[in-house]
Amino acid sequence: MSKSFVEIAGSMLIQADAVQGTHGLEALRAKLSAVDLHFVPRHPAVWARPGRCYWNVRDCVAESGGRIRFGWLVVEIAALTLLAWHHAVWQQADGQLLDITPHMQTGWGQGTTTFLEDPKQNYDLSWPPAKIQQFEPLIRDARLNAFIEAYQAQFALQRAYLEKQRGVAGIEFDDVNMRLHAEDPISGVLLQDLERTWQPKIQAADALRGILLDGLVACQNERLQQAA
Repeated sequence: MSKSFVEIAGSMLIQADAVQGTHGLEALRAKLSAVDLHFVPRHPAVWARPGRCYWNVRDCVAESGGRIRFGWLVVEIAALTLLAWHHAVWQQADGQLLDITPHMQTGWGQGTTTFLEDPKQNYDLSWPPAKIQQFEPLIRDARLNAFIEAYQAQFALQRAYLEKQRGVAGIEFDDVNMRLHAEDPISGVLLQDLERTWQPKIQAADALRGILLDGLVACQNERLQQAA
């Protein structure tokens, strides 16, 4: 099990791929209504880009066949909580699953992705699905609860902002460059108006999350020292 360090707002959290038998994994599976649990070999394709797993797999299917499978990548933030990110892997023509996308959460390189399969296997990739991350706490601690609440609140704002943008006629999602494109000047102005309204809210939520993260790192250090 490879470990990685995640840095947010200058703080470090230790996390790693969840493994078979990880405490809380079955509870998380039930929470997500996952239809199956897979341990998927992770071999990032040389051309695959981080942060665009859906489109990496879509392009791989177009080139090499097989199909896209949606689910949740699960990592364990050591001594604190499980964290599930919505994700996609490649089901090859022979039925075998392969994770072709590099991930900050798992140290970027090869390994084994813990994958809870999403019962829904059809998402419109002309727009980012924006599925909110899910947590399964392993401890009871006010610092963890506060961080999770702030984390999900910030993501919910980002998702709401994205949906507002989607409602503007003349806005398209460029999945190659991972950005929105205004097809005409009026759409561009409306996009700028939304940015002025929503970005301060998102930035304030992100600042709060960063403050709470420092307490979460201290909590993790305490738990790891107690277990040593």
